[in-house]
Amino acid sequence: MKPIVIFAGLAIVLIVGGSWWSNTSKQKDFEQEIVGITSTIVTDRSHVQTEVEYKDTPPVGGNHHPVWLSCNGDIYDEPVVEENAVHSLEHGAVWITYQPELAAEQIETLKGKVKGYSFMSPYPEQESPIMLTAWGVQLPLDAADDERVDQFLTKFRQGPQTPEPGATCNAIPGGMQ
Repeated sequence: MKPIVIFAGLAIVLIVGGSWWSNTSKQKDFEQEIVGITSTIVTDRSHVQTEVEYKDTPPVGGNHHPVWLSCNGDIYDEPVVEENAVHSLEHGAVWITYQPELAAEQIETLKGKVKGYSFMSPYPEQESPIMLTAWGVQLPLDAADDERVDQFLTKFRQGPQTPEPGATCNAIPGGMQ
């Protein structure tokens, strides 16, 4: 009887210890700093019907329209309305933008990364070839194959910065698609 009790106790210790190690490892990965990120404290997030003048390009948050863009892996071929995009950021989406003259293979690489709670569009006015934006955070990049793309998406898609975690990214019937 004693060997069974010892074996069961050892199994429990290994399971609990393995679970703790796995969670600790995931937390460290999540907390890892992504080089090049800029953070902005966003104080306003009201619904407005007017055009908003944003400080950042593309905007990282602020007042926005009541209707959000569909952001369940949606890819827009034309620039989108900023005020609708910002509402999607409030819901926890990551907005991937690129300069329209970015090489086609770079655009295709980015398209492959756009999934739930993210969307992508060209943004002619941005300085960087590629920009990743979540509520209050932004990362300029030169290349779509930069490992920080995946790091950013993992960390900020429905991440801790999200003002309305769990809010839908589904399209609103009759709203912005």
